[in-house]
Amino acid sequence: MEKQFKFLVANAKGGVGKSTTSMQIIVPYLFRMSKKNVCLYEFDDENEDSKSYEDSRIVTTKHVKVANNDMRDELQKILLKDETLCIDVGANKTASVVINALNDSGMIYCIDLAIIPMMDGEIDAISALQMYTTLKEANPDLKVVFALGRVNSSRDIFCQFDIFLGDQRGFFNERGLIDMVKEEDRVYFPLHDSDSIRYSRQFGSTVWELAKINRDIDTELKSSIANGEDPQQIKFLSFKRSLKIDCLTYLEKTINPAFKIINKRMNQDKEEKSDD
Repeated sequence: MEKQFKFLVANAKGGVGKSTTSMQIIVPYLFRMSKKNVCLYEFDDENEDSKSYEDSRIVTTKHVKVANNDMRDELQKILLKDETLCIDVGANKTASVVINALNDSGMIYCIDLAIIPMMDGEIDAISALQMYTTLKEANPDLKVVFALGRVNSSRDIFCQFDIFLGDQRGFFNERGLIDMVKEEDRVYFPLHDSDSIRYSRQFGSTVWELAKINRDIDTELKSSIANGEDPQQIKFLSFKRSLKIDCLTYLEKTINPAFKIINKRMNQDKEEKSDD
C-alpha cells in the first residue's frame, strides 16, 4: 500500500505564517507526492484561514473545533485515516491543547514530519525552539524542518534571522538558538515575501497552482489591445500576466527549493521530480 504522508505545522505563537506555510508549501508538496487531493485539518477556534483557498483544486479543508472537544479521540480518528494530510494547529491555548493531546495519545508517532514556522523576531525564535523541544521530547525520532517566513530578498538571511541562525557578522551572539537543535534537525527553508501570496488568497488558490495554469495570457492581452477592447479588461489581463510571472518566480525561487529541502529531510530524493 502506498505511503500516505502526514505532516504537522505548529508554533504556539500567532502570526508566524503557519497557514501560509501549510497552504503554499506543504499542501502542494504533499499533492505532488501523492497525486491526490490533500486533506488539511485546521485546528483553530479563532480563525479559519483555510477558507481563503476555497477554490484550490489540490486540497480539501476541514475545520476542527478545539474547545469542548476530546482532542485525543479527534486526533486518533484523523491520523488513523488512510489519507495524505496536513494538520495546521492554531496558536496560544489551541496549540497547547492539541500538542498535548497529540503527545499524550501517542499519535505523535503517526506524524512523518513537523514543520515549525517562525518570523525573524526573538519571541518567534524562542517559541519555535520551545515547540521543537516539546515535540522531540514526545518523539525523539520525529523529523523536523523550520520555515523562515517573510524573508526579505534584499537582506542576508543570517542577518535577518540572526537570533535563530546566529549572527555570522560577529556583532552579537554568533551562536543562534538553532545550536540547541539536534544536528539532523538543523534544516530550514525560506518563505520569501511576495505579493503573489496575497493575490493567490484573493483568487482562492495557491501560488503553485496559479504558476501552473496553462493559459496563453499574452495572446489574450495582445488581442484585446489590437481590438481596442475595454481598457478595464486590458488592465485586468495585464495584471494577470504580471501575477503569472510573479507566481512563476516564486515557484522557482521559493517553492521548488523548499520541496528539495523537504525531500532530503524525508529521504525522498529518488522520487523528486522537476516542476519545470
